[in-house]
Amino acid sequence: MASLELYGLDELNDAFRRIADIPEDITAEALDAMAEVAADKIRAKGESLGIRDPESGEHILDKVSTKRKPKITDTGGYKMISFTGTRTRGKTKTRNAEIAFVNEYGKRGQPARPFIRPALAEGEDDIVRPAGKIIGDWIENEYKQ
Repeated sequence: MASLELYGLDELNDAFRRIADIPEDITAEALDAMAEVAADKIRAKGESLGIRDPESGEHILDKVSTKRKPKITDTGGYKMISFTGTRTRGKTKTRNAEIAFVNEYGKRGQPARPFIRPALAEGEDDIVRPAGKIIGDWIENEYKQ
């Protein structure tokens, strides 16, 4: 990781000024990397809890998508992780996002089987690690200039 040696207040102020505004492309790269790890954690947690339907050839865990573009905000940004596609049973077509929602929160007659929130909470360190590396590398390169 980067090391930073400062000898006076002017150097500290200069260092903070240079790293205060992380470029959008660096932020987007960090968000993309975090979303990929988060999607893997969601899939793994769903598998471990038996969310997969053995009767289905293609399941919601196969349709975790991070294809949307990151949204940059004043506080950093975010990237949506979604469940794309639909499942058809008989004549009923159901969105995979709805199936994931019902599994996560439950409904009358079907208890919740949360797998998204626990996956994100348990994998927090692994999820932020790639962003720390990407931003740390940018800071190190920025400070050398």
